[in-house]
Amino acid sequence: MKIALRTGFVAGLVLVFFILIGIYTVFEALTLSGVWLTILGATASEIAAQVPTDTNPQFTRVLTAFIAVIVGIVAARDAKGWGDALRRAVIAGVIPGAMVALFLLMANALYANHLDLSFVFEKVTAAAVAALLFGQSAFVGTAIWVGIMVGFGLLGACLSVGWRAFRARAPRPVTGVRPSDNRVQLAALIAAGIFLFLAPLFIGVYWNQVLGSIGLFVLLGLGLNIVVGFAGLLDLGYVGFFAIGAYVMALLTAPEYPAKLTFWLALPFAMIAAAIAGTLLGIPVLRLRGDYLAIVTLGFGEIIRIIFKFNPLSGGPQGILNVAAPTFTIPLVNYTVAFTSSTPFWYLILFACIIVAFIAARLNDSRTGRAWTAMRENEDAAEAMGVDTTRAKLLAFGTGAFFAGLGGAIYASRQQHIFPDDFTLLVSINALALIIIGGLGSIPGVIIGSAVLIGLPEILRPISDYRLLAYSALLVVMMLVRPEGLIPSARRQREVHERDLEELTIEST
Repeated sequence: MKIALRTGFVAGLVLVFFILIGIYTVFEALTLSGVWLTILGATASEIAAQVPTDTNPQFTRVLTAFIAVIVGIVAARDAKGWGDALRRAVIAGVIPGAMVALFLLMANALYANHLDLSFVFEKVTAAAVAALLFGQSAFVGTAIWVGIMVGFGLLGACLSVGWRAFRARAPRPVTGVRPSDNRVQLAALIAAGIFLFLAPLFIGVYWNQVLGSIGLFVLLGLGLNIVVGFAGLLDLGYVGFFAIGAYVMALLTAPEYPAKLTFWLALPFAMIAAAIAGTLLGIPVLRLRGDYLAIVTLGFGEIIRIIFKFNPLSGGPQGILNVAAPTFTIPLVNYTVAFTSSTPFWYLILFACIIVAFIAARLNDSRTGRAWTAMRENEDAAEAMGVDTTRAKLLAFGTGAFFAGLGGAIYASRQQHIFPDDFTLLVSINALALIIIGGLGSIPGVIIGSAVLIGLPEILRPISDYRLLAYSALLVVMMLVRPEGLIPSARRQREVHERDLEELTIEST
């Protein structure tokens, strides 16, 4: 029963917390279809025109039912049979329902006695309390809360037990990789490629911009994954190489500077300049590891940003405007594509991501990749076995910076202007977070991590005041539930589970 009690208590705290900070108040003004239209980028008038009905309820009802189902699933985990699972779901559902009911009864009583609770908790107004009671009397409304939590909690428990029973009856997979597995992976890859190629033609300008931002962070993540995931070098100043690529592109293509090169001519210079900076950074930090390396690279990233911010040559705080956009002429038909919207930039970013992912995959399987892996596992042992760690570190820093320069150059051209404050420490933190979320050393993990890290806040746009809070909470939960990442590399997954097994062995002894 400990699992049920703990799950119910945590769920109750979460629900009360949501009420106190006003998330329920925001969702009460949105219907289910309104949230969907918001995600699709509809106008405010179209969203406001949605009227609550039995089939299109307020999103607060949907959110409460979803939380109750999750509570039931978690409470029924490892339950011994249907009876035990249902009993746990009832207990886990009654506790949060009762906690919310008690809070609403207290709030209703205070307002009935002309005591303004919103003076302390701004979002808990009398109208919000009445809406949370479903427009009923205090006791009927609180009973509905308990009923929803218990009813949908039982549904979650049934889903949990049913899924375990289905998996128990399913035939055990044959060890090894079967041809059917490869066919499924190939089919999934082809389907994803077709979707990414065709989607920008139908999803509109806003989501094309979001897709482009996700793609740029995929480029950053693939480069940083070489430094952190492959070589094990914790780099918090990665944004510095991104900034160098962007500023070199701007300095060589903007009309107020003498070079006035085209995008394609300036692109190699931006990438090479970033790679040289990465190699030069690697030289003084060869003997540093772990936290010390992270602090030095963090300082490097800030130094680069400050240099660009106070250097008149780079435009100072005003940045650089009118960065040139690329043009591309299709052979044979002699048709010129002008990059004047987000759609052609998406195809450029997609092509760059494919090339960089291919190079990263080949590097990981090469002799250099094996040297990086050995250095990440144990640098002293790798050096004793003959690995040239100096060369391996410089290659990791230079290669990762090379890809960051590519991302920075495309970013500057896509924005057509850059400012020093575009390259803050947060960019490095986001790039590091996405490879940790996706799975260190995993190229598919970088893609999924970028989609979660960059795309999820946009999906949470209906709760714009709280989306970072919700997003951060999801990250915490994900790190507790799956610390190896969403799609970890096989080696990383083994490391995490072997560590957990060692801890369990130590605890048992």
